[in-house]
Amino acid sequence: MRKSITEPRVSRRTVLSLALMLPAARAWSAPSPNIEGPLKIVLPFGPGSGTDIYARLIAEKLGPELGVSVIVENKPGASGIIAAESVARAKPDGNTLLFTTNTTHAANPSMFKSLPYDPVKDYAPISRLGDLTFLLVVAADSPHKKLDDLIAAARNKPGTVSYGASNSFGTVSGSKLGKIAGVEFLLVPYRSSPQIITDLLGGQVQFAFIDVAAGAPMLNSGKMRALAVLSNDRFPTLSSVATMKELGYPQFDVVAWFGMFAPAGTSDAIVSELNRKLRTILEDAALRKRGAELGLDIFGSTPEELAQYVKSQVDLWKQLTSDAGLTPQ
Repeated sequence: MRKSITEPRVSRRTVLSLALMLPAARAWSAPSPNIEGPLKIVLPFGPGSGTDIYARLIAEKLGPELGVSVIVENKPGASGIIAAESVARAKPDGNTLLFTTNTTHAANPSMFKSLPYDPVKDYAPISRLGDLTFLLVVAADSPHKKLDDLIAAARNKPGTVSYGASNSFGTVSGSKLGKIAGVEFLLVPYRSSPQIITDLLGGQVQFAFIDVAAGAPMLNSGKMRALAVLSNDRFPTLSSVATMKELGYPQFDVVAWFGMFAPAGTSDAIVSELNRKLRTILEDAALRKRGAELGLDIFGSTPEELAQYVKSQVDLWKQLTSDAGLTPQ
């Protein structure tokens, strides 16, 4: 005769207790990344530049998203090398990030014989942040009313028409324009855009390549004039300003871009969390509207997309600097 097997009775309270424990067990097995803060965003350019303005807009929204305080630290100079190296050497805990451009992560490898950082190996890409529109500008009282006037002046008096540049975009653009037009412009390097604008208005340099965000106040006040926009299309709020292509220079179709990076070795969990928060911020309609007013085309990407983009941009800027007749310093 078979013995009956009595199944243990499970009370309703036990079932409920087990159900309540499951979410906690899942949370314990897959903890959320811990970014303790304060989070520091390091910039390779000074206050008042387009990069600085945009970074502060991002920081203002990123803090509440992560629940930590966010500090923006400007470290201008040496074509962004100081800022880039400081983040490359920082602790990979998600608390130190680099908000940068093509200067440090695409152009510098071709502009310098050696760098204290590797734009590919020394960083964990987080997300692209968008592109920035640049202008060729002169002071409002400049005798050069058109781009052709600048070129004619440089042809008549070689080496006397100077331009200011605080980043690789401006440096390469000026050299490239001179090479294509068959003239020589004198490069005057600066640490940041506001310093260029001050000297431009004071007559120390004759023209400059400035981003819309940095140049907008002086353009709107009538103290500065834009002779050309360096993009494929005219800028909406400066619709009377022709593109370089329209003026006979179709080679100026390169964009200045933004990206966010952490030090290499930062955990995948932290990178993923930062990417998720950033992409949520970048979808904000108000931010995009404000960005459009500043010449910013705002969008995000996956970390993998940014990694591939950097590699392609390093190759592109190698060609651009060569076309501009520049050699590593």
